[in-house]
Order: sequence, then structure tokens, then C-alpha cells
Amino acid sequence: MTLYIIGQNCQITLQHEGVNDGAPFGFLITGQDKDYGAAVSVQHEKSSDDSTKIKAFFCVLLADNLANPDGTIHTDSRSFMYSRLLDYLNRSSGITLTTSTTVFAGVGAVGFAATETHYESLTLVTCQLNNTGAYFPVPDPFVYNQSLWDGILTWGTAYWR
Repeated sequence: MTLYIIGQNCQITLQHEGVNDGAPFGFLITGQDKDYGAAVSVQHEKSSDDSTKIKAFFCVLLADNLANPDGTIHTDSRSFMYSRLLDYLNRSSGITLTTSTTVFAGVGAVGFAATETHYESLTLVTCQLNNTGAYFPVPDPFVYNQSLWDGILTWGTAYWR
């Protein structure tokens, strides 16, 4: 099983207990800017009852022999990545989206989930994930990933997982 590391062999990871044996799966995304890198766009919608809805948008790049952020060749094939992405897009809750700067936990493919554009040697899938319950401000990925209740963090410094 491949270990996905953001900034090395992927730009985002998706994780769900029912996909990839619960381990994060890494994807390359478009929106690359020469100074800032790939982009995940997030909309925050506040309702009159003071609840918050978020919509996270990103465009997954699917092709054979893609270049990883570290310059190596991506090992997953276009068809394998597409199949895995569809596994996540079939989940209406319990998905964790991790970027280089933050984690969106408890999101799902609810309502509009994806628009696919298929070219001969490339597929672009623009995805939308929505929060499926209460919204909590997003944590730092390092702190979030250390919150596995193994004694590393204290009750007051860990996130519920």
C-alpha cells in the first residue's frame, strides 16, 4: 500500500473508513499556481439559524505517468485513481479531506458531487464535498493527525476522531 505524503506524491488526501482500508488516499489536483501551488476552494454559507454549511471544491487530475509535486512519477494509473475517487464520491458522509494547510472532517458527497471532463489521455474531475453535520473550524493537519488518543496529546489539545 502506498503511503501518501502531501507535497511529495500528492496534493490532497481523502480518507473514509470504508475506502482503501481506512487509510488516506492521495490525489493530484489542478489549479496549480507557480507561486502558491494547487488550490482547494471553500465556500462558507451562514444560515439564519446560525448554522454553517461549507462546500469544498477541488479538481482532481487523472492521467498515467503524472508528475508528483516532488518531481517523481506518480505510481497510480489513471483508471485506478478514477476508480478510487468514485469510491469516495459514493460516500455521503464520513470523508476527511486533508490539504497542506487544513483538514475538513465529516464531509460527504451530498447533492452535486462532481463534474467529469474526459479527454483522450486525461480526465479532470471537479469535486464538491459538503459538511454533513455540525461544522467546526478546521484544524491544523499535523495536530489533527496526532489526535489518535495514543497518549501523544492531552484531552484539551486533541481533536475528536
